[in-house]
Amino acid sequence: MHAGQQANMSAAAVAGQGRARWMVFRAFLTQNVAVGCAFGGYGVTVLPLQEQFGASRGTATLGLALCVLVMGLAGPLIGTMIARIGLRWTMMAGAILSGTGYALLAAAPGMTAVLLLYALPIGFGMAMLGSFPSSVLASNWFPHNPGPALGVTNMPLFVAILPMVGLVLISDHGLPAFYLTLAAIHVLLLPVIHGVSDGPVLRGDPKPDAHGHITHEIPSARAVLAHPAFWAMCLGAGYLNAAGITGVSHLVAFAMERGVPGGAAALLLSIMGGASILGSLLSGVLCGRIGPALTLTLIACGICVSWVILLSTIAYPAMIPAALLVGMSGAAVFPAVNMLSSRLFGQHSLPRVIGLFGLATLPLTFCLPPLAGVLHDAAGGYGPVVWVIIAGSGAAAFLFLMMRREALSSSRIENTARA
Repeated sequence: MHAGQQANMSAAAVAGQGRARWMVFRAFLTQNVAVGCAFGGYGVTVLPLQEQFGASRGTATLGLALCVLVMGLAGPLIGTMIARIGLRWTMMAGAILSGTGYALLAAAPGMTAVLLLYALPIGFGMAMLGSFPSSVLASNWFPHNPGPALGVTNMPLFVAILPMVGLVLISDHGLPAFYLTLAAIHVLLLPVIHGVSDGPVLRGDPKPDAHGHITHEIPSARAVLAHPAFWAMCLGAGYLNAAGITGVSHLVAFAMERGVPGGAAALLLSIMGGASILGSLLSGVLCGRIGPALTLTLIACGICVSWVILLSTIAYPAMIPAALLVGMSGAAVFPAVNMLSSRLFGQHSLPRVIGLFGLATLPLTFCLPPLAGVLHDAAGGYGPVVWVIIAGSGAAAFLFLMMRREALSSSRIENTARA
C-alpha cells in the first residue's frame, strides 16, 4: 500500500512538472507574439508607411514609441487585472485587443490613425499579453527557482523572425497583408491562452475558481512604493533597460560614424538581436545559480565592457563580440528583474511590483534614447553618449552588488510589505 502511494505521488509529480513546462511554453508563445509583432514587425513598416501616407521619418517612427509609452503607463492597471481576474482572461483580452488593432491598421486611412492604433489597442493589448504577464505565468509555475523558466519565456525569437517575414509579405502583397497576418497570429494564439492557469494549487492556498484563478493577498501599491529597495531596483534596472534601448537605436549610426560601412553596421545590429536570445536564457540560468542581484551586477558590467570596447576600437572584428555582449546583456535584464522582485516582495506580489516597475522606469526608458541623440548633436559625436552609458552602467553594477544582501534577507521586506 505504501509503495502504491509512493508510485501515485511520483506519477502526480511528473504530471505536474509536465504541465508546468507546458505553461512556460504558453508564456513563451504569448510573449513572442506580443513583443515580436510590435518590435520585430515595426521596423520593416517604416518606409512603406512613409510612402503610403507621405509621412516624415520622425512621424513614421513614432508609433512604436507611443506603443511603449502606453504599455508602461498601463503596468499598474494590468497588475490589478491579473490579481482580480487572473492571467487567462487578462491575456485573452490583450490578444483580442492587439489583434483588432493590427486588423484595423490594414485599413487605416492616414498616419494619424496608424499612430492612434499603435498607442491604444496595440500598446494596451501588448501590456496585457507581453513580457509582464507572461513572466508572471512562468514564475508562478516554478516558484522555487523561476530563473530558467523566465529565461525561456523572454527569448525574443519572433523579434528576429518577423522582420524577414514582413519584408517578403510587404514586397509581394503589400503592407495591409502584413498587418492582417499579424492579426491572424493573434487569433491563432487564443486557444493557447485558453489553456493558461495562474499556477499550481499549493498547500494552504485558497480554493481556485472555475477558471483556475486563485486570489492571493498582495501588498498595496503604497506599501511597495514605500520601500527603498523597490526604488533602487527601478533606478538600476531602469537605467540598464534604457541603455539597451539606446544601443539598439544608435548602434548603426555609432558604427558608421567610426568608419564602418552601412551594410556591416546593420549586421552588427542583427548580431545584437540574435545574441538577445542567448542572453535571456543565460540570465535565467545565472539567476538560479548566483541570484538575481548578482546577475544584474554582471549584466551591468557586461554593458560597461562592451561599450568600452566599441569606443576604443575602429576594428570591425573587435566590434562583433562587443555587439554580442551588448545584445546578451540587454535581453538579460527583464528576467533578472522579475526574479529579484519575487525575492524582495514575494511571488504573489509580482503582478503589483512589476506593474509599478514599468511605470516608475518609464521616464528612463522613454527619454534616454532621444536624449542620447540630443547629446550627440550637441557634442558633435558619440563619445560623450557612450561615456554616459558606461558611467551609468558602472553605477548600476555597484548598486546591485549592494542589493545582494537585501535580496538575501527578502523575507523581512515581504513581511513588512504585507503589513
